[in-house]
Amino acid sequence: MKLVSARQMRGIEQIAIEELGIPSILLMENASIQTAKHCFRILESQTGFKPAGFPPRGFYTDRPKILIICGTGNNGGDGMAVARHLHVKGVETEVIYAGAINSAKGDAAVNLAVIQKLGIPVIFINSPSDAARLNGINTGKYDLVVDALLGTGIDRGVEGNYRTLIDAVNRYAKYVISVDVPSGVNSDTGQIMGCAVRADETVTLGFPKTGLYLFPAAEYTGIIHIEDIAIPRGLIDKLEVKTNVLTESEALKLLPVRKRRSNKGDYGKALVFAGSDDMPGAAALVCSAAYMTGCGLVRACVTRNTAFVIHRWQREVVTRVLPDRNGMFCGESLTGSSSEDQESLSDDIKNAGVIAIGPGIGRGGGTREFVFEILRTAEVPVVLDADALFAVSGNLNLLREIKAPCIITPHPGEMSRLTNLSKEEILNDTAGAALRFSSEYNVVTLLKDARTIIANPQGEVYINTTGNNALSKAGTGDALTGMIAGFIAQGLNVFEAGILGAYFHGRSCEASCADKSNYSVTAADIIDNIAAVMKM
Repeated sequence: MKLVSARQMRGIEQIAIEELGIPSILLMENASIQTAKHCFRILESQTGFKPAGFPPRGFYTDRPKILIICGTGNNGGDGMAVARHLHVKGVETEVIYAGAINSAKGDAAVNLAVIQKLGIPVIFINSPSDAARLNGINTGKYDLVVDALLGTGIDRGVEGNYRTLIDAVNRYAKYVISVDVPSGVNSDTGQIMGCAVRADETVTLGFPKTGLYLFPAAEYTGIIHIEDIAIPRGLIDKLEVKTNVLTESEALKLLPVRKRRSNKGDYGKALVFAGSDDMPGAAALVCSAAYMTGCGLVRACVTRNTAFVIHRWQREVVTRVLPDRNGMFCGESLTGSSSEDQESLSDDIKNAGVIAIGPGIGRGGGTREFVFEILRTAEVPVVLDADALFAVSGNLNLLREIKAPCIITPHPGEMSRLTNLSKEEILNDTAGAALRFSSEYNVVTLLKDARTIIANPQGEVYINTTGNNALSKAGTGDALTGMIAGFIAQGLNVFEAGILGAYFHGRSCEASCADKSNYSVTAADIIDNIAAVMKM
């Protein structure tokens, strides 16, 4: 599913209006019809009100009450058209208009004139002195408040009467539905422009807006409804839209095909370098997750103690014990104890479909040398995670030298180390940080967060919306690394595997939370539930 920026949405509307001849006021009318539909649904669930077949207005003793807060732009015009639809169906509707009487332009001015002629009460809030009147307006007395104050065009901090109105909504309103975007949310970046409406639901119009799916905006949108306003869907293809969210139907189509007549060789070989004496479970998690996503054969090249832990958990994993130094990988791990061992390991690396390296390998002096040598010699796709990212942070040019496709999977702290940006800077622009890194170092970047970002060097980005805070636990990242490796082994490219891995990792987390609380879910639970969420 493609997501659009404010500029792209304006471009799509412009094509619809100028090239196809669709009147702009018709688009506004369609937007208001779709929004009013959700208003009626909410009123029915909360008050039992049904717009169809109601008796004459005089028969009502307690009609539902709605307050619609409108700005001077097209978003406010949408809100005023919504007011008309509600009013004619018997809802007691009032409007607050944040502007002077003559400040509305174009289609918004048409809808303002109509609601005034219908006798819908309109309170004009224009000057600071007008704002004092808000003290007498209790938004809590309304069954529903519709936020149509600020639309997608906001590019500076919310101030003055707008801030006063938003504060009143957030403090007192029983239930809030925002039109297109919650007022105060930057629809491109998801940043809060000083303050923003905390909506219970957001009806976004035409095409979904990028910022709605990013944090911190994701905490303000409530339930997101994407509504058609009769703009032909194909118009989005006229623009270069590179931001996406993977839907369930898209995820299922992306899953590797399992042939009726096949063998383990058809589903690839994953080579895993993970674990150490201190963290052997990391390797077990990676290997188990790779198998659960469908990989045909997983070979773990590990220390002796790590191999022991793996075999107690995942009997199908084939292990190769490598020489270690103090329980961790080192330069000697690749040369082996004999020329025969070295040749066998070289064959493993050459014949693998994917190499996963990093979880739990530690940060001893030898591990950096080990990671560097793997990356210099690898000719198959590489999944780079955890301690391997720590190793390359001291020599990022190595990423440019990798011969094969590579996906890195940092969390914000690791991304901070890789970029020399603060963790706060990373969190304030996760999509931008991932895109810039991918472009500079020619890797796919999967930046883990509440909304994980997957970006490629060509500027494409996916925002993952699955999962929850149960993923904030040790081992879950190791499971994700294994899932991505398993998908690559089966033939997906590193970008597709990152997108699909993040999606089903989150879905499996959600499924785990259905049986346990968010507090109790472990990485092992997530791996166990992969099978359930990947059913076709």
